[in-house]
Parts: sequence; C-alpha cells; structure tokens
Amino acid sequence: MGDDRVRAIQVLENAEGLVDLRSLDALGLDSRKADPAGSYAHLRAGVARRLEHAQAALPVGLELLVIEGFRPLELQGRYFDEYADNLRQRHPDLNASELARLVTRYVSPPDIAPHSTGAAIDLTLRNRNGASSTWAPA
Repeated sequence: MGDDRVRAIQVLENAEGLVDLRSLDALGLDSRKADPAGSYAHLRAGVARRLEHAQAALPVGLELLVIEGFRPLELQGRYFDEYADNLRQRHPDLNASELARLVTRYVSPPDIAPHSTGAAIDLTLRNRNGASSTWAPA
C-alpha cells in the first residue's frame, strides 16, 4: 500500500454512508476488535450489500465472520506505529526506506488506508459450530 503508484491514485468521496453490521442478521460479527464507539462494525453500504450477497452464495454450514470494518484514522495510525516499532525492534539494521516498505506490506499507512474509509474489511469463514480459521490481530 505504500507504493508510490498506489499513493498516486486519487481517492474521491462518493458520499455512500456507513452501515452498522450489528443491524444485519445475515453476517456474523466477531467482537475481538470491538471498540467503544462500535466503529469496527461499520462498512460502506455497498460493501455490506456485497458481503450479504457473498454470504448467500456460501455452501450450507459456512458463514462469513466479520472481524473489523471501519477503522478511525487514530486507530489506523496506532496499528501502523505499533507494527513499525515491532519490526524496528526485531530488525534494528533496517534503514528507514526498508522499514517503511516492510510495514506497508502488512499495515496501510493512515493517509491511504482503506479501512479508514469503511471500504475495507477483515473477515474469515466459520462453520456452523462457530469454528473459524486462524486469525491474528494487525
């Protein structure tokens, strides 16, 4: 995400509102990334519709489990900084450019992060018994 070609893409606001996924019965919502404001449960309306469509197309016994949607800029910045600090401690020999490249392979820079627009989502699949794939927080 930190590639200059990605940064050069102009982002235009489309005025599409956010939907609170807690009001939709069709999608499972994980609370591990819940924040006091409930931001994690919000997505752009079009993204939410597409997820409902995808859920309906899944085989019986499987469902989508939403981990996190909208992420306020402050939280995105914290994720970015924490991951950078972690890499810096593990690899003190990295120069600033190498560190930035590695960080942005896993966490989007706050100024271009799609989570901060409500247009990105972390999700997994789970079975009817609630077992989901392995997930690790960002």
